[in-house]
Amino acid sequence: MKKIAFILSFVLVTAVCGCSKMLDRISPKGAITTDKLTDSDIALLNNGVMHQFEAIVSNLWFEGDYLAENYAPGPGFSFSDTHAETQSAASSTALSRWTYCYGKLQYANLLLDAVKGNDSTAGQEARAVGYFFRAYVYYNLVTRYGGVPIIDTPTNMDASVTRAGEAEVWKFIEDDLDRADAALAAANITFKSFAYVSPEAVSLLRTRVLLWEGKYAEAIVASDKVISSAAGFKFSESVDDWAQMFINGSSSRELVFAPINVRSTDYIRLFERVNDTDGSFNYSPTTALYSNLFADTPVKTGDWRAKATFGEDETRIIKFPNGQSGQFIKNPAPSESPLVVFRLADAYLMKAEAQWLGGSVSDAIATISTLMEKRYESLSLPATMTDDEFESLLLDELQREFYGEGRRWFDIKRLAVRRHGYVSFLDYEQGDFPSWIKTVYPGNDSYEIDGWNDRHQLMYWPIPQVERDKSYGALTQNPGYEGYNN
Repeated sequence: MKKIAFILSFVLVTAVCGCSKMLDRISPKGAITTDKLTDSDIALLNNGVMHQFEAIVSNLWFEGDYLAENYAPGPGFSFSDTHAETQSAASSTALSRWTYCYGKLQYANLLLDAVKGNDSTAGQEARAVGYFFRAYVYYNLVTRYGGVPIIDTPTNMDASVTRAGEAEVWKFIEDDLDRADAALAAANITFKSFAYVSPEAVSLLRTRVLLWEGKYAEAIVASDKVISSAAGFKFSESVDDWAQMFINGSSSRELVFAPINVRSTDYIRLFERVNDTDGSFNYSPTTALYSNLFADTPVKTGDWRAKATFGEDETRIIKFPNGQSGQFIKNPAPSESPLVVFRLADAYLMKAEAQWLGGSVSDAIATISTLMEKRYESLSLPATMTDDEFESLLLDELQREFYGEGRRWFDIKRLAVRRHGYVSFLDYEQGDFPSWIKTVYPGNDSYEIDGWNDRHQLMYWPIPQVERDKSYGALTQNPGYEGYNN
């Protein structure tokens, strides 16, 4: 097994060479051939890849809230222009995310290559993990850059790497999710724990992808597979139960997929960024969010998520408990808290969005009410709403439920496209900056990006110039950035 581990240890080293060369000489001579792998070997290899899944989840975790200006600088930390880091093809953020995602992608491709032709239960489960992981990586790439190179084998590549069309990338993601489903079905693998890739986890990632593509009827079907699952997911009955999703040893019935983050080294500590034990951390809630996020409205009062999200100290987000006193809930091992990727709320909120954009506001109200009845002391939603009213309700619920979990900027982008026709992800068109974004929250009027072409910045990051140089011009640039049409 040492040689298998040795193969995996070299993947990230090769990734720093850039997309065009990242697959050169991945595996050392003398490695164990795939036909000699036992089920025990595959299980160990699978666990190693799951650790890499945890790494990419945590690496991208805070970005959606940061770019949506959900954070103020934490104690001893500062930032001035939130969006400046992604406004240039030479920006370090655009490059680091690109190389990081492609580096982690190779773990999925290596795993898939290792179990090729292995139809044992262990082999099929590993295949499902590989396809699910790869789909997740490409989802994060396409929602940042648009069309990107598709790499599906751990083999050498030509120096010229071209971008696939954005529609082609979305199809590749859907195909990988089909393959993951097929592998799970072939081995008769059903939901056993939120720590494992399951048919329900695949369905929720599929639902999210379908929303971005505007395939609303299919999204409703995919979300219903989770809502009606024999696994019996249930909403929390109290704020204590809801808070338990984010602590070590969670037994929450809401969790659908949350890698358990149990490791002996390289701990992933989400709390360190927003709630560190030493009093110095990166992000605090903005004043407007701290005051208004969980405020009562004429139709909903007593949102008990507030108690488990913000404490009395307005600089801290206590959603990820640090194990010390003063937290809403005890966390026996904060360094090993699960990384919540999908939960039952995802199924209901995404289904409601699909129903609304698919033309049935009344169905959407009924669906979102099922969630909201479990989150408020008092709820009295009207039987009908205008599109604008429902959009405000949905955006508010998404923010309340997922604050601090890296969702906000991407929710804004998706709705800017799908409802407002701002820019099509499958057919680039220019448009005006959507003014509705600046009025979603009381007190938050700063989504405008001063001195920048807002429509490009909102929708796509630039393709890193370093990667374009390494591809000898094969990688084209996104509209609005230097080098476009060159």
